[in-house]
Amino acid sequence: MSVRNICVIGAGTMGTGIAQAAAQAGLRVHLLDTSQEAMHRSRQLLARSLSRGVESQKITPQDAAQVRRLVSWEPTWQCLADADWVIEAVYENLEVKREVLRQAADVVGEGIPVSTNTLALSIEVLGEAFGRPERFLGVHFFNPAPAIRLVLIEPGPRTLPEVVEAARELCEVMGKEAMTSGEVPRYVVNRTLGSLITAAIDLLDEGGEPERIDSVVEKGMGHAMGPLRTADMMGLDVVLSMLRSMHEQTGHARYDPPSRLIGLVEAGKLGRKTGEGFYSYPDEA
Repeated sequence: MSVRNICVIGAGTMGTGIAQAAAQAGLRVHLLDTSQEAMHRSRQLLARSLSRGVESQKITPQDAAQVRRLVSWEPTWQCLADADWVIEAVYENLEVKREVLRQAADVVGEGIPVSTNTLALSIEVLGEAFGRPERFLGVHFFNPAPAIRLVLIEPGPRTLPEVVEAARELCEVMGKEAMTSGEVPRYVVNRTLGSLITAAIDLLDEGGEPERIDSVVEKGMGHAMGPLRTADMMGLDVVLSMLRSMHEQTGHARYDPPSRLIGLVEAGKLGRKTGEGFYSYPDEA
C-alpha cells in the first residue's frame, strides 16, 4: 500500500521523534494530542532536534525546513480520518493505550493499518481494544527515533501478512531496518537495556558518579551512549514503566525498579524532556 499521510497519536518525546523521522523521509505527518501544553513542548522539542541536526551536519538546513513544512499539530481526532497509517505513541500504560485505541477506531478508515509503539505491552490485548486486530500490530521505534535505524515489528496473532509487509515497506521508506519478533526475541532490547540501567543505578547508590559510569560503558564496551544518558534520553518515566512491566512479566529481581529512579520520577525529574534526570540539561527545560 502507498503511505503518504501519517497520523501519530501522542506528541510526547517518542511521538515527536517518530514524526521527525517520517517527515525527513518526505511523509506528511499530523501529530495528534488533545493537550495544548504537550503540543507546545513538542514544537520546542522538534525545533531543538532540528537545530542540533543542522549544527552537527547530520541534516541540511533544507532538510530541516522540509520537516517543519510536513509536520503539523492537531488537537482533534478528525485528522485520523485522512491518514494512510496511524501510529499510537502515547504513555506506556495499558489502560491509557486501550482507551486511545478505542477512540481512534471510531475515526480511522476501515482498511487503514494502526500500529503501536509499545515494546512491552500485549499486542493482542491492544488489538482487541482497537477492534480490528487483523489491521493492528506493534511497530516499535527506539529513542531518538530520527537517529536509530532499528525498528522492531511485532504482529499480533490475527495480524494479516499484508499488514506486516506494509509495515516493513513503511520502515524502508523511512530509512529504517525492520526486524520482526520472529527474527529477534521480543524482549531482548528491554531485557539487556533494563539490566544495564538498573546496574548503573546500583553503582550510583554505591557512590559512583554518572559521568564515570557512563564513560566506562562507552569507552570500555563500545556503546555510543552510556546507560544513564540513555535513560535520560528515553525519559525516566518511560524507563520506570518499562522496568515495572518487565518485572511483572518475568518476576526477575533485576527489573525491580530502583528507589532512586522512582524518586526522580515522583519529583518530576524525567531526564532531558524536563531539564533534569541523572544529569542536568539547562537548555532543554
